[in-house]
Order: sequence, then structure tokens, then C-alpha cells
Amino acid sequence: MSDRTLKSVQVASLLVSTSCGTGFLLGTGELALREGMVGCFYAIASALGLVALAACARGLSITRQSIWTRLDQIYGTSVGRAVALLSLVWMTGVLAAQIRGGTAILTLAGIGPTSALLLVNVLLIYLSTLRLSWLAAAFAICMLACNVVLVRALFLTGGLDVWLHAPVQFLDGLQGATLDHTGFTVASVVLMVICGADYQQFVLVARTPAMARNGCLLAAGFVFLIGFLPASAVIAASPVWHLQRLVDPIQAIPVVLIHTLAGDSANTARTLVIAVLLTTALGAGCSILRAMADATASLGPNSTARPIWSRILLITFATIVARHGQSLVDMMIDLNVVYLTAVGPLLGLTLLNRRISDRCANATLVIGAGVAIAVYLATWTGLKAISQLSVFAISILPVLLLALLLHSRSAACQENE
Repeated sequence: MSDRTLKSVQVASLLVSTSCGTGFLLGTGELALREGMVGCFYAIASALGLVALAACARGLSITRQSIWTRLDQIYGTSVGRAVALLSLVWMTGVLAAQIRGGTAILTLAGIGPTSALLLVNVLLIYLSTLRLSWLAAAFAICMLACNVVLVRALFLTGGLDVWLHAPVQFLDGLQGATLDHTGFTVASVVLMVICGADYQQFVLVARTPAMARNGCLLAAGFVFLIGFLPASAVIAASPVWHLQRLVDPIQAIPVVLIHTLAGDSANTARTLVIAVLLTTALGAGCSILRAMADATASLGPNSTARPIWSRILLITFATIVARHGQSLVDMMIDLNVVYLTAVGPLLGLTLLNRRISDRCANATLVIGAGVAIAVYLATWTGLKAISQLSVFAISILPVLLLALLLHSRSAACQENE
């Protein structure tokens, strides 16, 4: 996208498609089954992030430069390449969510968990090499169809009032939630939306700064509206269709869709829902896998086998994350926090118009990534008592101190010269 071609409605529709993926749909349903209406916090945080993006839209639209493009221009290709490679971290979380969701969907068809996991991985690798443009369109259509069916589910279960009163229930539920987890999650998602190149790309090609801003606000309003829909459908349907008996809570939304469409033919409804949701997961997974493969293009010599082995390696890492047992939302957020922790200090200096040397910038990225990944992996070893806020503090504080130290030394050297 190089020309200013998008109107407000087009910007909004693309931003909504980016926000409301498989992780959004199945992840919200999973959390709603466990935590009630508080499970909407990821969706509401996405809407707040779009409002924040609207505040930044004018500057982005005028300069037509994303934050990461600006970073690349300031520090050169070495830093830009390092940031691109670090983006593999947060994309691994998104890919893992698609793998975990696709596996849960296939198990509804009677396929064993291991076989379902292998089948999803093989399909992702194969389809991602074909660059099928129809997957993107199919993804959007499937997501729209799912939301329409969820509205029908509310009517069938008498849960329309649940949806209408969802904001009030959400606020009531927040009073009993820990600020550490919920507040930190909201903050990290908002930062993800503001800094994400996948979001900024649509703002940059809006026809005017006003259209860019209005598109963000329209998207925020729509995401806020449908953000309560998956949770409301799960809460309303849970006592009617006994969702609490599900072995895997990720299957909550698929089961609601199946019961809603069942009618006289439950098998047909099951097949249709599985096909639609699997297409959605594969479409999103293929897009993110292709982006990850492109990010690894600078590693090593080019060869005909490279696209395959790089995808297999990326799928392997994402599968390990998917098997860890986190919720879909936490799976995406935790790795996004690792990424933001690694690049945050350098990004902060850039936004403050403070420049350090290229060597210092690279050192900041390497050390920040090392500390953040080490703390993230440490939580896998049983350190459950460490809160998300503590993990972030342990990761970011040393890197911030290093960045400030390097900046001070760089400024002192420039003065001596």
C-alpha cells in the first residue's frame, strides 16, 4: 500500500479485521467460561488501543512513516534488521494461538489431539507457501458469519439482556479482579495496537489525516460493540448447553455455534462450524507464518529449501508455546510483552528525539531481548508466584538503566569531540 487510497470506513474495516481474529474470538470465549464477563478485557483493551491510535493517527498520516520505519532511518539497517527479527517473538505468540485454536477445533471432529496438532501444522506450512489471496477474504467472511451466529445464539438462549448489560457486568467484575493482571494486560494490548506495524499500515494510507483518525474511532466503536458478544454468548449459553462440562474451554465458542446451527441436523452444523473456524485459524496462521518467514530472509544464504525449513522451525517454536497450557490471550500477550520489553527503551528514546550511537542501540536490543526472554522462560519452570507486573519490572528496569547509561556516555563523548 503506497498510495493514499483508504476512506474512513475502509480504514475501520481493516483495523477491525486485524483486531478480531481467532485469538480474539476463541480466547474471549475461553476466558468468559472461566472468569465471566471479565474475560472481555482483551477485546476492550483492543478498543482502547484503537482510540489511542486515533490520537496518534494525525502524526502518522502526515509523516507517512511508522514508528519502526523511523527507527530504521535513524539507526540504519543493522538496528532495523534486529527489530525485524525480534518481531518474530510476538508473532510466535499469535501463531501459537492459531495452532492451539485450530487443534481444539479439529478435536471436535473426533480427531485425537496429537493428530489434530500435526494436521494443523502441516496445513499451515503447505498453505503458507501457496500465497493464496482468497484466504484473507475467507477469513473476513468467516469472522463476520461467526458474529452473526453468536447474535442468533443470544436470542435462542434468552441472553440478549446479557449482551445489553455487558458493560455494567464488566465493570462490576473488574472490582473483584486483580489490578496486577488485568491492568497490566490492558496496558500491554494498548501498546501493541499503538506500536504494531500491522495496525499502523492502514493509518498511513488513509486519504487524509482526518479520515485516518475517524477510521480508528469507528473501528474502536465497533470492536467495543462486538467485544462483549463472544463472552455474552458463552455466559448465556453455559447453563443451557452445559458448557462447563467441556474438557477444553477453548471449545466454548465452537460448541455455541454448533448448538445454534444444529436444528434437525447436528452433524451438518458441526461440519460447517469446524470448516468455518478452521478456515479462519488457517487464514490467520498462514498470514502470520508468511510474515515470520519474510523476517528470517536475512538469515543465512538463500536456497530453494529455505522457505520450507524456516517455516518448519517457526512452526516448531510456536507449537512449543501452544503446548505450554496458557490461555490463548495470555499466550499472545506474554510474548508481546517480551518484544515490547526488548525494544521499549530504544523506542522510548526515539519518540523523545534522543539518539544514541548505532553500537549502543544494538547493545540495548540484544541485552533487552536476552533479559526479557530469560525471565519469560523462567516462568515456565514453576515460578508461578511471579506476577506479570513483576516480570515486566524485572525485565525492563535493567534495560532502561542500560539505555540511559549508554545515552549519557554517548552524549558525553559528543561534547568532548
